[in-house]
Amino acid sequence: MSDISLDDSYLSDLPLWADDEASTVLERICSQHGVPVDVVSELVILQRARQHQERAAGIYQRIEEILGRMD
Repeated sequence: MSDISLDDSYLSDLPLWADDEASTVLERICSQHGVPVDVVSELVILQRARQHQERAAGIYQRIEEILGRMD
């Protein structure tokens, strides 16, 4: 699967996941657009985990894998 698991430590400091009201809004918007919240979460985790790398080798393939779960 992924070299980066769905680890809450990458999300816990973000208001969108830490604040109950914001989380509710995120869930509603994701639902309206047919996007699973875990897909958005995993994309954010991927970005945050790799943001300090000069080269993000393989990141486009990983993004395609994550988005491919929506098909």
